[in-house]
Amino acid sequence: MSAEYLDLMVATARAAGVLAMEYFVKADTLDVQFKGQADLLCAADEEVETLIRQQLRSAHPEIAFWGEESGRSGPEGAALSWVVDPIDGTTNFLSGLPFTISIALARGDTPLAGVIYTPTMDEMFAAALGAGATLNAAPITVRHEVDPARFVVGTGLPLDQHAYSDGAYDRLFRLREMVSAVRIMGSCALSLAHVACGRLDGYFEGPTGFLDCAAGIVILREAGGVVTDFWGTEDFPLNITHTTGAPACHAALLNITRTAPRTPA
Repeated sequence: MSAEYLDLMVATARAAGVLAMEYFVKADTLDVQFKGQADLLCAADEEVETLIRQQLRSAHPEIAFWGEESGRSGPEGAALSWVVDPIDGTTNFLSGLPFTISIALARGDTPLAGVIYTPTMDEMFAAALGAGATLNAAPITVRHEVDPARFVVGTGLPLDQHAYSDGAYDRLFRLREMVSAVRIMGSCALSLAHVACGRLDGYFEGPTGFLDCAAGIVILREAGGVVTDFWGTEDFPLNITHTTGAPACHAALLNITRTAPRTPA
């Protein structure tokens, strides 16, 4: 994977962060729409995605684009795609909480490189296959805690109408009895980044979309973490459940998540 791609992704995420922060400071004045249950959209989502698309397509028009807000565009049959969530954690964004900008480069449904930028903290997570993962250019690894009583685990609260919600709170209760603490970041990308740098030992949620987690998958794997679906499979579909973490925490989480029904409720 050429360093040129990753450098472009980092520069684009930083530029998008500047624009996002212009909206962030006036978030309480923005018009908000509902795309679905607890799924919000505001002007910042669309404007930030437009900036990202223009910068990436200008540099590499041969690469297709897949954005959270605008969908798929670019040359048909392109071998590579930019996979972008312009603001992951829109509810966080509108509430004055940390949000992320997530950009991945993928071949099919395999992320090859990714960046996750948190403008409110000026933290840039980045990785490319075989090159390791970094936070603000410094190498990072997962935290290799092996005692479940010391695990700090991230998750998201399920919505009743969503797939795989059946029994979700029972699984969460079992987890809470086992670990030190459970945290909800409000952003899939941010949660994966926090596992990658050792702030969380593991994270599970489902379902989420590929755009939410594509960059986080490659960053976490390059940091030494494990990413599977709820049942331990690494070859999972684009709308996924996922169980992630440092190896010991991932194994412990699988004992809980694999009890989820394989057929959506």
